[in-house]
Amino acid sequence: MTTIEFEQAHQPRNDGSIILTLAKLAASAAGGTVSALLRWHRQRRDRAAFMTLAGKDDWVYRDLGIHRGDVEWASRLPMHVNAAKELEKLRTRSAGNL
Repeated sequence: MTTIEFEQAHQPRNDGSIILTLAKLAASAAGGTVSALLRWHRQRRDRAAFMTLAGKDDWVYRDLGIHRGDVEWASRLPMHVNAAKELEKLRTRSAGNL
């Protein structure tokens, strides 16, 4: 390989590949943002549905195999934690101890 061939082989090309790379990066970032927003919306919807359980009569909790304190505990969990699933795990553990 001659010096000229070496220099030509290692010259950066400006054939739009930089623009294409930036476009792909922007699309990836946008996709991540949309995904995060959808996840946040689903978590809020799930928590709102769970919160309908709060404030019920004690007999409702007994029928479900949980206690009022369990619901209050689960309602204070961080938003990214599915409170209904955590309450189900707690109920299953409690049922196994009986």
